[in-house]
Amino acid sequence: MAAVDRRRFLGAAGATAGAAVLGACVPRPTPDYPLQSGVPFEGTGPYPSGVGSGDPTDSAVLLWTRANPSLDTGSGVQLDVEVSRTPSFGADVVAVLSAVAVREHDHCVTVDATGLEPSTTYWYRFTHGPHTSRVGRTRTAPDPLDREARVRVAAFSCQRWTHGWYTAHADLASLAADPATDVDLVLSLGDYIYETGFADKVFVPGREDPVQRAVTLEEFRGKYRMYRSDPNLQDVHALYPMVCIFDNHDGLFEPGDPQGPAAVRAFFEHLPVRAPAPGRIDRRLRWGRNFDLFMTDQRSFRDLRPPSGGLLGTSTEDRPEILDPSRSILGLAQREWLIDGLTGSDADWRLIGSQLMFWPWRSFGRLPGRPRGSGVYLNMTQWDGYVGERLVLLDALEAADVRDTVLFSGDSHVFSAAQVAPDVDDPSSVPRVLEFGGSSITSNNADESDHPQTPITRPLLEAVNPNHLRYFQSERHGYCVAEFTSEGARVQLRSPSTIRRPAAARVDVLAEFAVERGSQRMRRQF
Repeated sequence: MAAVDRRRFLGAAGATAGAAVLGACVPRPTPDYPLQSGVPFEGTGPYPSGVGSGDPTDSAVLLWTRANPSLDTGSGVQLDVEVSRTPSFGADVVAVLSAVAVREHDHCVTVDATGLEPSTTYWYRFTHGPHTSRVGRTRTAPDPLDREARVRVAAFSCQRWTHGWYTAHADLASLAADPATDVDLVLSLGDYIYETGFADKVFVPGREDPVQRAVTLEEFRGKYRMYRSDPNLQDVHALYPMVCIFDNHDGLFEPGDPQGPAAVRAFFEHLPVRAPAPGRIDRRLRWGRNFDLFMTDQRSFRDLRPPSGGLLGTSTEDRPEILDPSRSILGLAQREWLIDGLTGSDADWRLIGSQLMFWPWRSFGRLPGRPRGSGVYLNMTQWDGYVGERLVLLDALEAADVRDTVLFSGDSHVFSAAQVAPDVDDPSSVPRVLEFGGSSITSNNADESDHPQTPITRPLLEAVNPNHLRYFQSERHGYCVAEFTSEGARVQLRSPSTIRRPAAARVDVLAEFAVERGSQRMRRQF
């Protein structure tokens, strides 16, 4: 009976909130999508995907490129990679390494450059005979016991090719021009590629995708080749070391997906990743005393999500398994690893890279007398389908009084900021995780999908989630950039003025937040 009363109560306002967030929308005409050849994309030039680096430690960094298959005369493409202390190379070269790009790995190579100095910027380039790649820049982490004055970290996700131009990446690359804005590390939080091409009745001319749905290994490889042909994305890879995880549109929604093995293989071929075990993306990176970074995997080991409950969301009364702490989005082994790492870290900050939104996204809060975590949740795929596990994690942080934990989330296609406590319905409950979501680089959001927009959704969501939600914006595209020091953090939500043209007239800082270390709360600056 309570569930019926709740739905009756929500009638007007709740229906608007549910429609706003879940996607009840006015139909729009299907665009005239271009014809698709079905032939996987192949780039041009000796190094068609550019260069990149990833997963730096205090003494090593992974260096990546892909050789054009036309250079392979049958025994692979012999590549040398030079690592230098200056972009002029010459006498400043500190290492010359070699690798062979072979057809079996789509002519991709990942070279582990070891024996490097901590807290050092290096330049690198690949050569094959007369063919030299562009110069890449990377840097190593500090010694685990050292602390840098400041560290800047960017995070992005969701860059469907057909939905727009990577003007956000152009902005991210431009930050390297000024030491005051330069970035040390970039987190790619998933949906780097999309297994499908045209979708959601959104298409930007000039962003054609020849393959509508990737299933085979070669089709997934073609998606990476196409995405990595974008010059702005190539600039970001060439300027900053990147730490990457995959999400559902990269080809793995949940365990057992038939295309999963091909998708995961292509991911590891085309992005430099230190896998702790074959196919694994959950891993920990240390950046001196500044932070420990935990990249998590919410796809490979999850229990099946509960069925969705309809327009208003899914109620914990109808689906009590949502509150079951034995159900997991991480898998129990990864959950234990994450809790042990967070509670045992001696760094100033603990950062979490999350494919999916962590904060409770509810259309109705907890009713009196109901268990902690109860409510009506709008998306069962993300952490809201696994509230019991979210509470286990938050309770562990509270029991150990772990502070200064910042989570960057992808997937949601909205900008958001939230401070998540073990009991979000109790204003005296101390937040244990501060979350920042960076919308999408291009993938469709509210206005492009004819969903109700921020002026409607924000006040409704804030009314239902007053204790934890601090910002919500559902029309703009972009990413997050954060600066961490031993005293505090500052986080910007950055958005280009357009993704429908190759260049944006301006980039807006939609909001900026300050976090005083130890405070467990964020303050919006503007």
